[in-house]
Amino acid sequence: MHKVSVYIPAYNAGEFIARAIEGVLAQSLAPDEILVIDDSSTDATRDIATRYAGVKLVRHDRNRGLAATRNTAFQSARNDLVASLDADCVAESRWLEHLVPHLSDLRIAGVGGRRIEGVQRTAADRWRRAHMPQEWGEEPLRNPRFLFGCNNLFRKSAVLQAGGYDESMRTNGEDIDLSQRLREHGGELVYEPAARATHLRHDTIHSILETYWRWWRFGVRAYTNGVRLRSVLGHAVFVHFRHTFLEFVRRDLRARRLDLLGLDLLALGYFPYRDFRLWLAAQSGGTPRRISSEI
Repeated sequence: MHKVSVYIPAYNAGEFIARAIEGVLAQSLAPDEILVIDDSSTDATRDIATRYAGVKLVRHDRNRGLAATRNTAFQSARNDLVASLDADCVAESRWLEHLVPHLSDLRIAGVGGRRIEGVQRTAADRWRRAHMPQEWGEEPLRNPRFLFGCNNLFRKSAVLQAGGYDESMRTNGEDIDLSQRLREHGGELVYEPAARATHLRHDTIHSILETYWRWWRFGVRAYTNGVRLRSVLGHAVFVHFRHTFLEFVRRDLRARRLDLLGLDLLALGYFPYRDFRLWLAAQSGGTPRRISSEI
């Protein structure tokens, strides 16, 4: 059996990091290496992580974003099989046991698991489960559209060959972008729903709308250099209203999630507002950065 490095990307994750680490330590297939990549947290994340024997802490001297944190993990990992678990997720005990066998097929570049929403206290939490699921269902899939970043296992060699994570995306969409480039380089992907991790996050109305906007906007890579104002206006009318808002309402009415309709309506106004702010920021330009394949 191949040795596996597991990394947990963390930024101000003090509320969750202990449970994430303990879940990795309890795996039926023990990892060879456990890394916590701290993106210059200002809370107790670093102190908590260093309490665990066998956990190596790698710390950024400044906040660089999730994509850069993932690149640091692949630079630091000593094994070719590198698994990732978000800091606010707890992996079930057979998580790695379900992921690793898929990599015995050399055509497979990566395999991803299923995220289960563990917190459903507020309407924002329930909206996240309804409209931001990070899973592809209950059946295994060969070559899903992409692998979610929250829990997965990749070949380090394949990730480096594809150029690593696009650091210009910072916190969202980096998983979709990497999956696309892995496929372009001939790698295949697998979704394995038996590899489960429970999500511990809890949201407010503002945090869930902002998270969804970033997740959708950067995931589809709709904004790069040269964004025009009229594309923002067109997007507000033809996508946010016709696709996002109407689709959310249709789903929630069908599922009788009437408590989520107010958030659907708020999203209709919030998303165009954030599009416009992004358009203003895009006028300064920007250059994508990726890690070298020669690391």
